[in-house]
Amino acid sequence: MMKIGLAIAALLLAGPALAQPPVEAEISEKSAREDVFPQPEVAFPGDVVAYPQVEISNLDGFRPIRMDIYAPRDRSNPRPAVLWIHGGGWSRGDARTSGAYANWPAVLASLAARGFVVASLDYRLSGEARFPAQIQDVKAAIRHLRTQGGALGVDTSRVYLWGGSAGGHLASLAAVTCGAREYDPQPSTGRLSRSQINALKGTKAPAVDDCVQGAALWYGVFDLEHVPSVNVAGLLGCDPALCRDIARNASPLHRIGKNAPPMLLIHGTKDETVDVSQSEAMVTALRKVGAKADLLLIPDVDHGLTGATPEATREANMLALRRTFAFFGSLAARR
Repeated sequence: MMKIGLAIAALLLAGPALAQPPVEAEISEKSAREDVFPQPEVAFPGDVVAYPQVEISNLDGFRPIRMDIYAPRDRSNPRPAVLWIHGGGWSRGDARTSGAYANWPAVLASLAARGFVVASLDYRLSGEARFPAQIQDVKAAIRHLRTQGGALGVDTSRVYLWGGSAGGHLASLAAVTCGAREYDPQPSTGRLSRSQINALKGTKAPAVDDCVQGAALWYGVFDLEHVPSVNVAGLLGCDPALCRDIARNASPLHRIGKNAPPMLLIHGTKDETVDVSQSEAMVTALRKVGAKADLLLIPDVDHGLTGATPEATREANMLALRRTFAFFGSLAARR
């Protein structure tokens, strides 16, 4: 009786497994590397739809490079694009946060509702890869907005950048190094087989314009030689005091040419992380070559436009936001 009871118990335990549907899977002839996960859509006010974590590059040896994209649902008319580049000392931060803003995605979506396609990039951080990986990822994002312009509804002749702090450095460097081969994105080989990767060697990738038509820069870093921060050493892989040539070459202040696009710079006068002199020097250098550059100095606020009171912080951040939206609106209206 004991053996019969155990046998019945075993059948009862096995019952649910027997009721499961048969195992099915689509099998390819060889290794499948494409990302086939359904692309979700997230609705925002103003008839804006967002596509989270869109892969723009897949590098052999690294995580996929992704960005969120916010766009008006109506794609009947191509619209200018704005690429947001986050701060965090090149070592932290992400595409969905910025300073004291409690809901940064909602801010980006509100810009999209004004008639822009807005992208927000998660570039490689300095703990993942040293410079120039970060600027290469920015350039890859710019090119993605152009190569996918038809599907995204982008007017590829109007691409603007927007960055804060370390993101301000990357945005400005991208703006003043249009066509610089040293910052060409790495080939997107992470989803390719070894034989496909080898076949790419020695071939030239199709030329896609990485120039931009304007940039808004919040409390940015423009001269890496003169920033008292360990983050710069982490970015470059060397002490800037001991590798001045490398630091200088990676500094937007020293890469400005006569074709620099219009820029808006915003900085707090009591910034203790990135001194306001960084933005002042950048504006002076831009104007010296004839570029249009506007500087908004906000009194008595620290890095991230943080004031002594919550009210001061809100006022400073809203002022910066209004001026930035107006700046992009004025650029878009020039066409």
